[in-house]
Amino acid sequence: MIFAVAGISLNPLIPFFWALFVGLIFSTVGAAGGILAGVGHISVFGIADANMIKPMNQLLVIVSPLIAVPVYWRQQRVVLSLGLLLGLGSIFGSVFGSWYSKNYLLEMRQYQPLFGLLVFIISLRLFYECSRRFRDRNSKVREAFKTFESKLRELKGGKGVRSKKILETSLSLRRQRINFTGYEFSLNPFWPILAGSVVGLIGSALGVGGGFLLVPYLASWLGLPMFIVAGTSALAVLVASVTSVGSYLYLGVKVDWLLAALELSGVVVGSLLGPWVSRYMRERFLRLLLAIVFLYIALGYAFGGWIKAWLGISVI
Repeated sequence: MIFAVAGISLNPLIPFFWALFVGLIFSTVGAAGGILAGVGHISVFGIADANMIKPMNQLLVIVSPLIAVPVYWRQQRVVLSLGLLLGLGSIFGSVFGSWYSKNYLLEMRQYQPLFGLLVFIISLRLFYECSRRFRDRNSKVREAFKTFESKLRELKGGKGVRSKKILETSLSLRRQRINFTGYEFSLNPFWPILAGSVVGLIGSALGVGGGFLLVPYLASWLGLPMFIVAGTSALAVLVASVTSVGSYLYLGVKVDWLLAALELSGVVVGSLLGPWVSRYMRERFLRLLLAIVFLYIALGYAFGGWIKAWLGISVI
């Protein structure tokens, strides 16, 4: 099948099943959707237009949060005010990042090494998340999560989590307060806006969602429980990705909508399968496998030329 706008000829099952894989991993691990989409567009499909790859990556990233955020909201796992603060910052970052990338990272030789460097950083993060040190840190967060689980078991008759006031928030110009199962977390609203700007800029410039940066920021920097980090970061990623795609389209970047339609249908199927598959697969094993794959991809994208020159080996 010929995808004229993208300039490629491809069996339509390939983008569908690759996108299904992207949605499956993103909905299971909670990150790396944009990275896997980028690998597909660059290496699996062979798209040569760097600017086209960026919004098409983010189109796929948008789907999973659209499905996940309403579910997280019903489960009281979204800090709406915090997500919107991050989203507000991401709007500024995404607009600038897309403009810069469209004009200064418009060729694959400029874009691919930076994308590879980003993949390398994410692979290191995934290796760290598989370590014992990562699992054992932050006793306050673990206690809050255990308290939540005990309260969740107390619910009867399908009344829902919200009736028990598991999560309460308040926001003023000077302070954001989050009360989760009796534990209070407090922060200055300026910092999420700044963090959202940085994440939006990097995500838009390289065509990724930014969840790989938001999740460590919310969990490690702010010390929030992972139970509310997932939904909150998904909301912020949704705002950032929608803004970035809209900005790229406004700047005149072309998207192959036929290819995008096939991929979007695959992502939807994968995102729906993710929660079911996660019951039978250990997340730590999946993260470790993903870290190894990402490290290999990063070596090829960011350092492939050097490795071939020095060792005579083509990595990817």
